[in-house]
Formats: sequence, structure tokens, C-alpha cells
Amino acid sequence: MTDHDLPKATRDYLTGRLDGARDLYLLALALGARGTGAASLGPMIREARIHFIGVIEECRIEGLDTSAIARMLGQMSAELVDSIRPEMWDELEQLIAQRPRGHVA
Repeated sequence: MTDHDLPKATRDYLTGRLDGARDLYLLALALGARGTGAASLGPMIREARIHFIGVIEECRIEGLDTSAIARMLGQMSAELVDSIRPEMWDELEQLIAQRPRGHVA
């Protein structure tokens, strides 16, 4: 099944869940890669990963295939961009800029 086969409300819901879970996981990884106290962030990174996997599984239960999930993850709607306060984007960009290069959590 493709994402186009779903009702719009379901597609919008799953897209929002995927975007949020992906962003949470990426934020956890960015924080964990900062270096100081990274070991203490391990449980947060693990929980964010588990949540992300759970949301992907939710999409699969709805009948979406891998390519449909990837397509949904590749989209970033203006609504989601606008829902994040600009100062949070700035803080996230600073955290990412501070992370050591070549380190993978």
C-alpha cells in the first residue's frame, strides 16, 4: 500500500508522527554527540530510537510499505516547520555545530 491509498486524515496523522519521532531521535543523537556527559544520555537516545521504531511499526500496521514510509519521512510540511519556535531552531543548530565530527552514537 502506498501513502496515497490512505485517507488524508490518516496520512496526515502518520506523517506528523513520523516527523516527530524522527526529529526526537535526531535531537537525542545530537545532544548525545556533544561529548560531555554523553554516556548519561544513552537511555534517552535508546528510548528515542525505540519510539521511532514503534512509530514506523505503526505505519506498517496501517499497511504502508518501506518506500511509502521513506517518502513520508522525506517530506517536511510548512505546518511542522512553523510549529517549532525560531529560538528552538537556533539552539538546535548551535548544538549540532558543537558536536564532534566523525562521532556516531
